[in-house]
Amino acid sequence: MWGETALGLVFALFLLTIWQKRSLTLFGTMSAGVLGTLIYVWTSWPGTAALLIFFISSTALSRLNRQEKVQRDSWQVWANGGPMLLFAALYSAVPWEGFLAAAVGAVAASNADTWASEIGRRFGGRPFHIRSRKQTENGWSGAVSTVGTLGACGGAALIGGAVFYLSEELGMFMLVSVCIAGAGGCFIDTFLGAYAERINWCSECKSYTEAEVHHGRKTIYASGVSWMTNNAVNALSSFGGGMIVTALYAALLFSF
Repeated sequence: MWGETALGLVFALFLLTIWQKRSLTLFGTMSAGVLGTLIYVWTSWPGTAALLIFFISSTALSRLNRQEKVQRDSWQVWANGGPMLLFAALYSAVPWEGFLAAAVGAVAASNADTWASEIGRRFGGRPFHIRSRKQTENGWSGAVSTVGTLGACGGAALIGGAVFYLSEELGMFMLVSVCIAGAGGCFIDTFLGAYAERINWCSECKSYTEAEVHHGRKTIYASGVSWMTNNAVNALSSFGGGMIVTALYAALLFSF
């Protein structure tokens, strides 16, 4: 009882803080509150701990690049947290350990992607674009760097390690699966970013961008799959991370 109350107060204080710091829009903050509440109801501490670590670490790392003070909206919250919520709902309906681990794997993939992007952008120098096979600007989808890749591994391992420490239900197989899911989710994100993500044209600065609004103006579709926005890429990579964990647990289940 007291533990749940304390957790609720800490989570509410955290949401209030990130809203005041303009890390999230108002609707983004409300969405994060709904997401966190449902994750706790359906997964208890393992999923809640994973989600909190993702929120806190990704917010902290995003502030490393202080030149980019863009607020994350509700679409971004659901793109990163929606797949986790799906696996959490499955675990609530069918209490199989694999679905709980998949929920952790989904958010670990989101965390790995964020860590790769933010750490690579800050410390990795000019990344290598897998499609053009040339160096490109920092922050461009489909690009990788050694530092960013190491950051992705660290982001996934942090989620898996924390849940491994806190949970009596999820053991070493979960930790290994979640680390693999983080790497796999990042690969999906990079591949889709390079070959499918929508690219837009900004008529104001005469350059290509992934943003739908640039310099205060709506951008024009230029190339890529029209519906494959950055939010769609993030959602698919997070879902892919969860599916990797599900497949690994299913393989373990049917191997006996």
